[in-house]
Amino acid sequence: MGGVAVVGPVTIDRIVQYGEEAHKRGGVITYAGLTFAELGVETRVVTKLAAADGAVLEPLHQRGIEVCAATSRATTRFVNYVDGDARRQQMSAWAGAIGAEQLESALTGIELVHLGPLHPDDIGPDALAAIPGACRVGLDVQGYVRQIAGERVDRGVSPHLCAALRRADFVKASIDELDLVLAHCGRPLQDLVEDCAIAEWVVTAGSRGGWVLERTGARTEFASPQVAEVVDPTGAGDVFFAAYMAFRHHRGQTVVDSLQRAAAQAARQVSGGFITPAILRL
Repeated sequence: MGGVAVVGPVTIDRIVQYGEEAHKRGGVITYAGLTFAELGVETRVVTKLAAADGAVLEPLHQRGIEVCAATSRATTRFVNYVDGDARRQQMSAWAGAIGAEQLESALTGIELVHLGPLHPDDIGPDALAAIPGACRVGLDVQGYVRQIAGERVDRGVSPHLCAALRRADFVKASIDELDLVLAHCGRPLQDLVEDCAIAEWVVTAGSRGGWVLERTGARTEFASPQVAEVVDPTGAGDVFFAAYMAFRHHRGQTVVDSLQRAAAQAARQVSGGFITPAILRL
Protein backbone atom coordinates (compact mmCIF):
# COMPACT_ATOMS: atom_id res chain seq x y z
CA MET A 1 0.00 0.00 0.00
CA GLY A 2 1.43 3.40 -0.99
CA GLY A 3 1.95 6.27 1.39
CA VAL A 4 0.02 9.42 2.23
CA ALA A 5 0.94 13.04 1.54
CA VAL A 6 -0.62 15.48 4.00
CA VAL A 7 -0.90 18.90 2.34
CA GLY A 8 -1.48 22.20 4.13
CA PRO A 9 0.09 24.77 6.42
CA VAL A 10 1.99 24.12 9.59
CA THR A 11 0.90 26.71 12.14
CA ILE A 12 2.00 28.44 15.28
CA ASP A 13 -1.09 28.61 17.47
CA ARG A 14 -1.87 30.67 20.52
CA ILE A 15 -4.54 28.85 22.53
CA VAL A 16 -6.65 30.89 24.96
CA GLN A 17 -8.69 28.64 27.24
CA TYR A 18 -9.96 28.92 30.82
CA GLY A 19 -8.19 32.27 31.17
CA GLU A 20 -4.80 30.77 30.30
CA GLU A 21 -2.64 30.94 27.17
CA ALA A 22 -0.33 28.44 25.50
CA HIS A 23 1.72 28.52 22.30
CA LYS A 24 1.67 25.31 20.27
CA ARG A 25 2.57 23.73 16.98
CA GLY A 26 -0.51 23.12 14.89
CA GLY A 27 -2.02 22.73 11.48
CA VAL A 28 -3.32 19.66 9.71
CA ILE A 29 0.17 18.49 8.78
CA THR A 30 1.06 18.33 12.48
CA TYR A 31 -2.05 16.59 13.78
CA ALA A 32 -2.87 14.45 10.75
CA GLY A 33 0.77 13.79 9.87
CA LEU A 34 1.60 12.45 13.33
CA THR A 35 -1.64 10.45 13.40
CA PHE A 36 -0.97 8.70 10.10
CA ALA A 37 2.60 7.92 11.14
CA GLU A 38 1.52 6.60 14.54
CA LEU A 39 -0.94 4.27 12.81
CA GLY A 40 1.74 2.79 10.59
CA VAL A 41 1.14 4.72 7.34
CA GLU A 42 4.21 5.91 5.42
CA THR A 43 3.75 9.67 5.72
CA ARG A 44 5.01 12.73 3.86
CA VAL A 45 3.96 16.34 4.51
CA VAL A 46 3.84 19.21 2.02
CA THR A 47 3.82 22.68 3.53
CA LYS A 48 5.21 26.25 3.61
CA LEU A 49 6.74 28.22 6.45
CA ALA A 50 9.32 30.88 7.28
CA ALA A 51 12.92 29.66 7.43
CA ALA A 52 13.29 31.01 10.97
CA ASP A 53 10.47 28.74 12.20
CA GLY A 54 11.96 25.41 11.13
CA ALA A 55 11.86 24.10 14.71
CA VAL A 56 8.06 23.86 14.38
CA LEU A 57 8.63 20.79 12.21
CA GLU A 58 10.90 18.98 14.67
CA PRO A 59 8.30 16.43 15.94
CA LEU A 60 7.66 15.38 12.33
CA HIS A 61 11.37 14.84 11.69
CA GLN A 62 11.69 12.91 14.94
CA ARG A 63 8.81 10.63 13.91
CA GLY A 64 10.52 9.86 10.59
CA ILE A 65 8.02 11.78 8.48
CA GLU A 66 9.38 13.10 5.20
CA VAL A 67 8.97 16.88 5.04
CA CYS A 68 8.63 18.74 1.73
CA ALA A 69 8.65 22.37 2.86
CA ALA A 70 8.87 25.51 0.74
CA THR A 71 10.16 28.73 2.28
CA SER A 72 7.79 31.65 2.68
CA ARG A 73 8.03 35.09 4.26
CA ALA A 74 5.80 34.09 7.18
CA THR A 75 4.48 31.05 8.99
CA THR A 76 0.71 30.77 9.34
CA ARG A 77 -0.34 31.87 12.84
CA PHE A 78 -3.70 31.48 14.56
CA VAL A 79 -5.19 32.56 17.85
CA ASN A 80 -7.81 30.05 19.06
CA TYR A 81 -10.25 31.11 21.78
CA VAL A 82 -11.65 27.81 23.11
CA ASP A 83 -14.76 27.24 25.22
CA GLY A 84 -15.79 23.57 25.19
CA ASP A 85 -16.81 22.63 21.63
CA ALA A 86 -16.99 26.33 20.67
CA ARG A 87 -14.00 28.07 19.14
CA ARG A 88 -13.33 31.57 17.83
CA GLN A 89 -10.28 32.22 15.68
CA GLN A 90 -8.01 34.96 14.44
CA MET A 91 -5.27 34.61 11.80
CA SER A 92 -2.35 36.95 12.33
CA ALA A 93 -0.06 35.67 9.54
CA TRP A 94 -0.33 33.51 6.41
CA ALA A 95 2.38 31.45 4.70
CA GLY A 96 0.81 31.73 1.24
CA ALA A 97 -0.50 29.19 -1.24
CA ILE A 98 1.01 25.78 -1.95
CA GLY A 99 1.40 25.78 -5.71
CA ALA A 100 1.14 23.12 -8.38
CA GLU A 101 4.89 22.75 -8.87
CA GLN A 102 5.60 22.14 -5.18
CA LEU A 103 2.72 19.70 -4.82
CA GLU A 104 3.34 17.75 -8.00
CA SER A 105 7.02 17.20 -7.17
CA ALA A 106 6.09 15.79 -3.73
CA LEU A 107 3.62 13.12 -4.85
CA THR A 108 5.95 10.46 -6.27
CA GLY A 109 4.96 7.09 -4.82
CA ILE A 110 1.93 8.52 -3.02
CA GLU A 111 -1.41 6.72 -3.07
CA LEU A 112 -3.49 9.04 -0.85
CA VAL A 113 -3.39 12.85 -0.82
CA HIS A 114 -4.83 14.29 2.39
CA LEU A 115 -5.75 17.96 1.86
CA GLY A 116 -5.97 20.19 4.94
CA PRO A 117 -6.29 23.85 3.93
CA LEU A 118 -6.85 26.34 6.76
CA HIS A 119 -7.04 29.45 4.55
CA PRO A 120 -9.32 29.62 1.47
CA ASP A 121 -6.27 30.06 -0.77
CA ASP A 122 -3.91 27.56 0.88
CA ILE A 123 -4.31 25.08 -1.99
CA GLY A 124 -5.24 26.70 -5.28
CA PRO A 125 -7.06 25.18 -8.27
CA ASP A 126 -3.73 24.76 -10.10
CA ALA A 127 -2.46 22.59 -7.24
CA LEU A 128 -5.63 20.49 -7.24
CA ALA A 129 -5.19 19.92 -10.98
CA ALA A 130 -1.61 18.74 -10.37
CA ILE A 131 -2.73 15.74 -8.28
CA PRO A 132 -2.35 12.59 -10.42
CA GLY A 133 -5.60 10.87 -11.32
CA ALA A 134 -4.40 7.62 -9.73
CA CYS A 135 -4.22 9.22 -6.27
CA ARG A 136 -7.18 9.00 -3.93
CA VAL A 137 -7.94 12.32 -2.23
CA GLY A 138 -9.18 13.05 1.28
CA LEU A 139 -10.38 16.61 1.89
CA ASP A 140 -11.07 18.48 5.12
CA VAL A 141 -13.18 21.41 3.93
CA GLN A 142 -12.40 23.74 6.84
CA GLY A 143 -10.23 26.17 4.85
CA TYR A 144 -12.80 26.40 2.07
CA VAL A 145 -15.57 27.59 4.41
CA ARG A 146 -13.67 30.56 5.83
CA GLN A 147 -13.23 34.18 4.87
CA ILE A 148 -10.29 36.13 6.25
CA ALA A 149 -11.03 39.80 6.95
CA GLY A 150 -7.90 41.41 8.34
CA GLU A 151 -7.08 39.06 11.20
CA ARG A 152 -10.67 37.98 11.74
CA VAL A 153 -11.72 34.49 10.60
CA ASP A 154 -15.35 34.54 9.45
CA ARG A 155 -17.72 31.98 8.01
CA GLY A 156 -17.92 32.05 4.23
CA VAL A 157 -17.50 29.74 1.25
CA SER A 158 -14.47 29.94 -1.03
CA PRO A 159 -15.00 29.96 -4.81
CA HIS A 160 -12.48 27.08 -4.89
CA LEU A 161 -14.75 24.76 -2.88
CA CYS A 162 -16.56 23.13 -5.79
CA ALA A 163 -13.32 22.29 -7.61
CA ALA A 164 -11.98 20.72 -4.41
CA LEU A 165 -15.13 18.64 -3.89
CA ARG A 166 -15.01 17.37 -7.46
CA ARG A 167 -11.44 16.13 -6.90
CA ALA A 168 -12.14 14.52 -3.50
CA ASP A 169 -12.95 10.89 -2.81
CA PHE A 170 -13.42 11.31 0.96
CA VAL A 171 -14.62 14.54 2.58
CA LYS A 172 -14.81 15.63 6.20
CA ALA A 173 -16.80 18.59 7.52
CA SER A 174 -18.09 19.66 10.90
CA ILE A 175 -21.85 19.97 11.21
CA ASP A 176 -21.59 23.77 11.01
CA GLU A 177 -19.32 23.59 7.96
CA LEU A 178 -21.75 21.19 6.30
CA ASP A 179 -24.58 23.71 6.70
CA LEU A 180 -22.49 26.34 4.89
CA VAL A 181 -21.58 23.94 2.09
CA LEU A 182 -25.17 22.82 1.49
CA ALA A 183 -26.51 26.38 1.57
CA HIS A 184 -23.87 27.41 -0.95
CA CYS A 185 -24.40 24.45 -3.27
CA GLY A 186 -28.20 24.56 -2.97
CA ARG A 187 -28.77 20.82 -2.94
CA PRO A 188 -29.07 17.95 -0.45
CA LEU A 189 -25.91 16.19 0.64
CA GLN A 190 -26.82 12.95 -1.15
CA ASP A 191 -27.11 14.82 -4.45
CA LEU A 192 -23.81 16.59 -3.84
CA VAL A 193 -22.05 13.32 -3.03
CA GLU A 194 -23.39 11.73 -6.20
CA ASP A 195 -22.65 14.73 -8.44
CA CYS A 196 -19.05 15.01 -7.20
CA ALA A 197 -18.48 11.21 -7.11
CA ILE A 198 -17.49 11.32 -3.43
CA ALA A 199 -17.20 7.84 -1.89
CA GLU A 200 -17.76 8.87 1.74
CA TRP A 201 -18.61 12.14 3.46
CA VAL A 202 -17.75 12.30 7.16
CA VAL A 203 -19.64 14.73 9.41
CA THR A 204 -18.36 15.54 12.91
CA ALA A 205 -20.24 17.23 15.76
CA GLY A 206 -17.65 17.37 18.55
CA SER A 207 -18.73 15.63 21.73
CA ARG A 208 -22.03 14.66 20.03
CA GLY A 209 -20.30 12.28 17.62
CA GLY A 210 -21.33 12.42 13.97
CA TRP A 211 -22.04 10.26 10.93
CA VAL A 212 -20.84 9.12 7.52
CA LEU A 213 -22.85 9.23 4.31
CA GLU A 214 -21.69 6.88 1.59
CA ARG A 215 -22.31 7.42 -2.09
CA THR A 216 -24.55 4.35 -1.99
CA GLY A 217 -26.88 6.25 0.37
CA ALA A 218 -25.89 4.26 3.47
CA ARG A 219 -25.61 6.39 6.60
CA THR A 220 -23.64 5.29 9.68
CA GLU A 221 -23.70 7.22 12.94
CA PHE A 222 -21.03 7.18 15.63
CA ALA A 223 -20.75 8.40 19.21
CA SER A 224 -17.82 10.21 20.80
CA PRO A 225 -16.34 8.45 23.85
CA GLN A 226 -16.79 10.29 27.12
CA VAL A 227 -13.69 12.20 28.23
CA ALA A 228 -13.06 12.75 31.94
CA GLU A 229 -11.09 15.96 31.36
CA VAL A 230 -10.88 18.12 28.24
CA VAL A 231 -7.27 19.25 28.01
CA ASP A 232 -7.55 20.91 24.57
CA PRO A 233 -9.92 20.03 21.68
CA THR A 234 -7.69 21.78 19.11
CA GLY A 235 -6.70 19.33 16.39
CA ALA A 236 -9.18 16.63 17.43
CA GLY A 237 -11.01 16.84 14.10
CA ASP A 238 -7.73 16.49 12.21
CA VAL A 239 -6.77 13.46 14.30
CA PHE A 240 -10.20 11.93 13.79
CA PHE A 241 -10.20 12.26 10.00
CA ALA A 242 -6.62 11.06 9.60
CA ALA A 243 -7.34 8.07 11.83
CA TYR A 244 -10.52 7.30 9.89
CA MET A 245 -8.59 7.38 6.61
CA ALA A 246 -5.80 5.22 8.03
CA PHE A 247 -8.21 2.55 9.24
CA ARG A 248 -10.65 2.76 6.34
CA HIS A 249 -8.36 3.32 3.35
CA HIS A 250 -5.03 1.83 4.38
CA ARG A 251 -6.21 -1.02 6.59
CA GLY A 252 -9.43 -1.73 4.72
CA GLN A 253 -11.62 -1.83 7.81
CA THR A 254 -15.38 -1.34 7.72
CA VAL A 255 -16.99 2.07 8.09
CA VAL A 256 -18.28 1.13 11.56
CA ASP A 257 -14.92 -0.12 12.84
CA SER A 258 -13.05 2.82 11.29
CA LEU A 259 -15.41 5.32 12.92
CA GLN A 260 -15.13 3.71 16.34
CA ARG A 261 -11.34 3.57 16.22
CA ALA A 262 -11.07 7.12 14.89
CA ALA A 263 -13.40 8.43 17.62
CA ALA A 264 -11.23 6.73 20.23
CA GLN A 265 -8.11 8.41 18.82
CA ALA A 266 -9.84 11.80 18.84
CA ALA A 267 -10.92 11.28 22.46
CA ARG A 268 -7.32 10.52 23.39
CA GLN A 269 -6.30 13.76 21.68
CA VAL A 270 -8.90 15.85 23.53
CA SER A 271 -7.76 14.39 26.85
CA GLY A 272 -4.08 15.05 26.12
CA GLY A 273 -3.10 11.40 25.77
CA PHE A 274 -2.32 11.06 22.05
CA ILE A 275 -0.25 13.89 20.56
CA THR A 276 0.71 15.16 23.98
CA PRO A 277 1.00 18.78 25.11
CA ALA A 278 4.76 18.24 25.48
CA ILE A 279 5.07 17.41 21.77
CA LEU A 280 2.97 20.40 20.71
CA ARG A 281 4.37 22.98 23.11
CA LEU A 282 6.44 25.88 21.77
